Amino acid sequence: MMPNRLSKLLRRSGALATAVALVGSIGACGNDATEQRTQILRDKIAQKIMLDIRYFCPDQQRNEENRGRCAEPVTELPAALGQMISDTGIGGIILFADNLESADQIIALNSDLQAAATSSHLGSPLLIGIDQEGGRVHRLPRAEAVAFAGNMAIGATYPLHGDRFAGETAEAMAEQLRVLGFNVNFAPTLDVNSNPDNPVINVRSYSEKPEVVAELGIAAIQAFQQRQVAATVKHFPGHGDTSVDSHTGLPRVDRPLEQARATDLLPFTEAFEQAQPALTMTAHIQYPALDDTTLHSRDGEEIVVPATLSRRILTDLLRDEMGYEGVIVTDSLGMAGISDYFSVEEAVVKTFAAGADIALMPLKIRFPEDIARLDEIIDRAVNAVLDGELSEAEIDTSLARIESLKKDYIDAQWIAASPSQKRDSAAKVLADPQHAQLADELASAAVSAIYPPAEGVLPVLDNKAKKIQVIAPTPAVGEAFRLSLEGVSKAAVEVLDPHTVLEELPGSTGDVLIVASIVPGESAVELGGMEDLGRLRRPPMALEDLYETYSRGLEIARARGQKTVFVTMRSPYEAARFHRLADLHLATFDYKAFIGADDLFQGPIYRALASALISDVLPTGSLPVTVESEEETVEMKTVSGG
Repeated sequence: MMPNRLSKLLRRSGALATAVALVGSIGACGNDATEQRTQILRDKIAQKIMLDIRYFCPDQQRNEENRGRCAEPVTELPAALGQMISDTGIGGIILFADNLESADQIIALNSDLQAAATSSHLGSPLLIGIDQEGGRVHRLPRAEAVAFAGNMAIGATYPLHGDRFAGETAEAMAEQLRVLGFNVNFAPTLDVNSNPDNPVINVRSYSEKPEVVAELGIAAIQAFQQRQVAATVKHFPGHGDTSVDSHTGLPRVDRPLEQARATDLLPFTEAFEQAQPALTMTAHIQYPALDDTTLHSRDGEEIVVPATLSRRILTDLLRDEMGYEGVIVTDSLGMAGISDYFSVEEAVVKTFAAGADIALMPLKIRFPEDIARLDEIIDRAVNAVLDGELSEAEIDTSLARIESLKKDYIDAQWIAASPSQKRDSAAKVLADPQHAQLADELASAAVSAIYPPAEGVLPVLDNKAKKIQVIAPTPAVGEAFRLSLEGVSKAAVEVLDPHTVLEELPGSTGDVLIVASIVPGESAVELGGMEDLGRLRRPPMALEDLYETYSRGLEIARARGQKTVFVTMRSPYEAARFHRLADLHLATFDYKAFIGADDLFQGPIYRALASALISDVLPTGSLPVTVESEEETVEMKTVSGG
């Protein structure tokens, strides 16, 4: 049974609005009334802010020596940050991989965060969010929480399996998140990846077909929310047709209005109608067909308004026309798509004016003096209300949406449970063997043949194979390949370094050459924490040098009669460059592995690949996007031998 205090906190709705009425009825005047009104406004604004606490250096000051860089991950709540949460009454926290070391540690951190929030004068518990999309964007420790291949892998299973994997993986992730104390997941991605050069969405998208994105996204939303984790659809109004990463620049989409509605907006429209996602995240993109209004950046440059700051997009379109009633949260305001053009304070005021309910990560709290910046941001927004720049009535309506979200998704029973109860529940869920089985099934179902293979290639690994050579982009990928291949074949496995392969390959021999590629490189959103396989690193090669190495390696191997396989483990579009150089092209849409308790590299996708290479039929996955070739396009084509 939850304590009465927590029960009241979560049942309470409109508490701050009530406080305003009480102040008016007291009849206070002068400075007291002004101070009371200002404090109430500060409380309202604070509830609309969600911060990250990725790193914090409590005993340091920002100076020339550290140049403002802090690399101490917050895995335990420092007293200064706990006090900040209690003093300001902020509404939410987002955690990243750096914050998450183990289940027990995560439970302790989230418990301390909630304790700090509920001890504030507001007593309102926190929204605690995470980017747990699956695939490329996975924050929980892989050694404890089973990881699943991401959205494009799920899209590859759609022709044979429908929305099964979208729903079941979301259900499993929600169970994992819930027992660790999370209540908001910034997933699923509803972007339609129609641009092969998209560096940030790419395989985070289910498909290039908006109808498929909609169906799979709806299944995921429903699964998350049925397990009491608030789902977030992103990135509205659609980040799929961009060639710039909004973490590092300001992308622009130049679709006409009719195409915008038929492509980018369609998955959101259907999701709002059928699944009622709790949150919608904005995109830091320019979309002139939806709003061609211009404004001036802090440097005086006139630019088309980014969607995150656009009232036409967030209020007129999303709220009024599309009828969305949930919470609108910005993408991180620290991303270059916003921070390169506007100050933190101006970005917060402008996005609230546009209609956003929650400002996500408006500033980085890294040193003690940064805490004062939070007060400055809140004060700037309060003054905007007092000056009429922001509508207090709209702030109150926004606050009511946030309170409703908290009431629906914050688990008061989890907050009130003892540490041992939390640990026992988490241990049971995270050890569920069905999660591991589901991850293996998804990986196997997702592997796709990109082009019809050369005659006589299958099975790639037969009893005649004595030596398998693998050109791996990183030592970690090579090690994962080696272990998985040794599990299905008696052939020796030689892992080759791209930096030296052109010197080594001509003098060596083998029966099969596998080239594994994880191009494009990790985008900023994936670098949400320490690399999973950080102990095995090497300097990256320039892309054109890497591709030249792959091409020459395949040519050498084919010239001496080896079977050749090109495995694209991220974006399938790159296979077009090697169409005629490999006997078989496979797409996995995932490459992640982790070091297990046995200190060996593990990963469902590597087991799935090994099985595909010993099979005499092609894998059953289907490309969810169009991959060009020299003579044709390959589009949603199931190439299966049985």
